Amino acid sequence: MKLYSAWYCPFAQRTWMSLLQKGVKFEYIETDPYDKTEQWLNTSRQTGTVPVLAPEKGNTIPGSTRTIEYLELASPNTPRLYSIDPEEKAEQSFWIDFVSEHITPYFYRFLKSQKNDDFQYESTNKLVEGLSVITQAMSNQGPYFNGNDISAVDITLFPFAYRIKLLLGFYKSFELPQQGPTWQRLNRWYTEMLTSSSFQKTIGNAKDYDQRLIQFYLPYSLGGGQANVTALAT
Repeated sequence: MKLYSAWYCPFAQRTWMSLLQKGVKFEYIETDPYDKTEQWLNTSRQTGTVPVLAPEKGNTIPGSTRTIEYLELASPNTPRLYSIDPEEKAEQSFWIDFVSEHITPYFYRFLKSQKNDDFQYESTNKLVEGLSVITQAMSNQGPYFNGNDISAVDITLFPFAYRIKLLLGFYKSFELPQQGPTWQRLNRWYTEMLTSSSFQKTIGNAKDYDQRLIQFYLPYSLGGGQANVTALAT
């Protein structure tokens, strides 16, 4: 299996973490998704975006949520990312969609905002609200979203939680609240995910990784970057 990825992309990081979490053997292929060659468009099935999984047989699979779902079905005997209970799995899928609708777009909108106006104010409030709501849905047992094991919800959320802390902190002097049970629970979850092997293996040297991310996202902080990232994304 091959993973077409880009080191900076939070969506691709989801798939990369899922492969590591499940112990699936794969070849990592660093890809520039902005280089829209005919070969790349064919590989990505005309999406021109990472991640893309290429199984040994069959079609390539683009998109982070689709690739996570595929890995769960293709490797059911490795550590599970979804519950086998239909109702619990549906609940996990709900929160994965919630990340796409209520956290991801507002992270980008806040990062790209250029002045302290109603747009930035709304983006900030919506982002904080989204994080508060999903945190309140976390297991009381913890440390992860569903309890003792990392799930697809954790993997979907964490690459963005990491960038919220790093990039919004650096470019917008933003900090999430620290006081109260909700934010203490989020911090507990964040610490566990930060130290998880499936995340650590995707970043290499942490200090260098942070500096590279900050540099890469500079155009976003100036209002540039991809034009469509403030919309719903999977």
